[in-house]
Amino acid sequence: VLLLFLFIGMYNLASTADNYLSPSLEHMTVTFGLSDSLAGVTLLAFGNGAPDVFSAVAAAGGQDPSELSATKSVSVIMGGTFFITCIVISLATNASNINPDKNGPPIKMIKVTPRFYLRDISFFLITNLYLLYLMLVPGYINLTHALIFIAIYAIYVIIVVT
Repeated sequence: VLLLFLFIGMYNLASTADNYLSPSLEHMTVTFGLSDSLAGVTLLAFGNGAPDVFSAVAAAGGQDPSELSATKSVSVIMGGTFFITCIVISLATNASNINPDKNGPPIKMIKVTPRFYLRDISFFLITNLYLLYLMLVPGYINLTHALIFIAIYAIYVIIVVT
């Protein structure tokens, strides 16, 4: 029963993104004249990350401010990131290597530019290491720490655009 609910949830999520998110992002990209790279690291990132932000806020605690817990919020976000990096990327890569000819070599439909991959994975690691530092050393995230995360993201966007 749980697998059925998981399938229904994933199907609804995929169809909603396909019917509403993708056309909206495409329209905004064309309207604002954005490059594919800039649209991917801004509009797509915000559209994809908004549910994670709301989940993290909901996981932080109840209505009593003394119940707020950054550990739960960080766990929700990190779980989502590791799910994407481990499960979704491996499934997409394996699905792209299928060749209808059983005797032929796999067809590599996903092409990765090493320079862009290293750029993206470097920023991912920098952000995760900074988050790990914040959770282990001070044990909390304040406004200054949050602004540093935004600065890391701004530097990433500038590097992608240039």
